[in-house]
Amino acid sequence: MSTRFQLFVQPPSSDPGARPEVVTVSSPAGSVAPGPADHRMYVVEPIGKEKPFGRVRGPFGTPYVYLPPWGGAARAPAMPDAEGHFDHLAPGMPGFEAAHLFGAVRFTLDVWERYLGGPFHWHFAGHIERLEISLLHHWDNAQYGFGFLETGSQFEDDGTVQPFSLNFDVVAHEIGHAIIYSLIGVPDPRTELPEYLGFQESAADCVSIIAAMHFPSVLREVLEATRGNLYQFNRLARISEYSRTRQMRLANNSLTMARFARGWDDEHDLAQPLTGAVFDILVDIFHESLVAGGAISPAVEDLADRAENDPELRPVLQAEFDRAYERDPAGFLTALEDARDLTGVFLADSFKRMEANYLDYDDLGNALLAIDMEENDGAFSRLIRRNFERRLIGTVDAGPRLKAPDKRSHTRSARTVLPDDQDALPGMSYRERYLLARSGR
Repeated sequence: MSTRFQLFVQPPSSDPGARPEVVTVSSPAGSVAPGPADHRMYVVEPIGKEKPFGRVRGPFGTPYVYLPPWGGAARAPAMPDAEGHFDHLAPGMPGFEAAHLFGAVRFTLDVWERYLGGPFHWHFAGHIERLEISLLHHWDNAQYGFGFLETGSQFEDDGTVQPFSLNFDVVAHEIGHAIIYSLIGVPDPRTELPEYLGFQESAADCVSIIAAMHFPSVLREVLEATRGNLYQFNRLARISEYSRTRQMRLANNSLTMARFARGWDDEHDLAQPLTGAVFDILVDIFHESLVAGGAISPAVEDLADRAENDPELRPVLQAEFDRAYERDPAGFLTALEDARDLTGVFLADSFKRMEANYLDYDDLGNALLAIDMEENDGAFSRLIRRNFERRLIGTVDAGPRLKAPDKRSHTRSARTVLPDDQDALPGMSYRERYLLARSGR
């Protein structure tokens, strides 16, 4: 029997009436210890931890590399029930946030390890045994790095606080970074191209989107809202949302690399042409699956392609999808599941073939084309090539960074700190090391 958790598909802040859904993860019931914790990761809610992990300063201002484990006091762990499940913990109860955070991580790992063909190893596995997952409510960010995943909160102007631990998109996005660091690695600073940074964000967004598509309620909501016309504003296109009207990024976007040819200042923005290309590939595969299953005609598929560039055709297209969905909603669901899984396998196999040094967006396109030729005799090569070309990927490179990175950046940040970085930092005095040890950090 698998272990049960309650997860919010969308953060409760986006819908005050939202209720978490009961999900099962691959961990056998009884195998997840209080925390929750297992052989790969554990959740801790530290008491008195003022700073997130990364490169910080000691009591006298000396910089040092601060990595897990947290050595200070912590709040009581979330406890399983007598059968080893955590779904007895409901919103507002002690331990719910910790259980939700662990469950979201495990759910995302289950999805992507199926696509990868088995478990992957944390990129820090040679130094730290397990991933430490922390709840830092006072902090205004979330990050994955060398041995840690930390989630803070979004602080709104009206005084409300939205914990990222309850935002599945945010948690799944951070696990996306974990997958990329593990499979592709961290480039040498001398060989890091701007598009590696954009790729990190795009890949993490794609990991989040595909993982969310494994909630049956998400697929139902999307199909009911769009009748299968996925270019409508919908749940799949909204990434890391804080509310129904405000989100960090859109997968369904029209940006091309021409926007960034002269330079860029945020890798999350730079990521959007690549994310848009992958989203378009998913939609095109969905359309081809609908045609193969008889849910729509080839003429409607062609109309969908033309409507992307001709706004006057979009009402006509929507009417066609409305009629087709009413005739065969089950066929639409099957086609969307097929598109989800094929896109997931494509991406997982591509990640395993890519290298961090000198990585650019065209590397992903070339990997997708090679996999399609090997596995499908090039059945999807036309649409892969078309969607990358539309975004000018492979023909226009990203220009230089135009301003210094902020706290969300992965450029030489806490997210990329390694233990060996300590060698380049000045040593601490005996007194400073003593005070640091006493603080529990």
